[in-house]
Amino acid sequence: MRIVDMLTRSRPSVSFEFMAPRDESEVDVLERTIAALAGHGPDWVSVTYRQRTGEKTLELVTRIKRQYHIEAMAHLTCANTVDRTRQVLNWMEREGVANVLTLRGDPPSAGEPFVPADPRLTHASDLITLVRGSGYRFGLGAACSTERHPESPDLEHEFRYMQLKVEAGAHFLITQLFFDNRFYFDLVARARAAGIKVPIVPGLMPVPSRRSLAVMTAMSGATVPAALQAEIDGAADDDAIRALGVRHCIAQCAELLEGGVPGLHFYTFNRARAPIEILAALRGQQLLAS
Repeated sequence: MRIVDMLTRSRPSVSFEFMAPRDESEVDVLERTIAALAGHGPDWVSVTYRQRTGEKTLELVTRIKRQYHIEAMAHLTCANTVDRTRQVLNWMEREGVANVLTLRGDPPSAGEPFVPADPRLTHASDLITLVRGSGYRFGLGAACSTERHPESPDLEHEFRYMQLKVEAGAHFLITQLFFDNRFYFDLVARARAAGIKVPIVPGLMPVPSRRSLAVMTAMSGATVPAALQAEIDGAADDDAIRALGVRHCIAQCAELLEGGVPGLHFYTFNRARAPIEILAALRGQQLLAS
């Protein structure tokens, strides 16, 4: 089933992002996380793409679909040549993958420039154009930012790239993580004013620790509201930070749901506890169906 069809129905979807394991040491953790979250009714999930472990992404996507009967979307980046990308897409098609999240991909290290493997695949919009122009029938998602991404000179530049992805044929968008809902609602209002009608799904991450927060804000450009930052600064330890991160995310989700979002997408970092607590609270408040 195409994810865009889930995002245009009457109730909001719930989805999780899983990170493809880098090595065998991460497999057990991921397996337990998938099993735990599968029991909490996700409508769909996505699996990240790593250049070195691309096959693991594809294997995991197909296994989730078959074992848990959950629609699973594969991330795909501009890390390969056009010919290799077509081979991957052909494999997905044969295996029954219905949805692909098209991304440019991250540079090898923070601060380094992104160097495409093929000059024909420089941006996510190029990847979307390749998929749509080659006759594949995948549902296509793409990423967008509610705030200025560290690689963008300004928010206008970021917004233009979002427009290009939609013009190339993206069916829906998922935002990078954010902690202040005003940025999300402002983005949606601006997109609608510009004629962008595709669903825009908020991407959410409950703060797990000081270190993780610092890493993720540096990568995404997300800002932390002053009140939340003050609570983090005053927290005794990472357990206290995790608890306040969950509380803040519950409040975010409640406001977003009341604002009519098409769904909630949680960046899990392969941990199940926080998303389970958040969903339990939202269902307890009858903001999500049980």
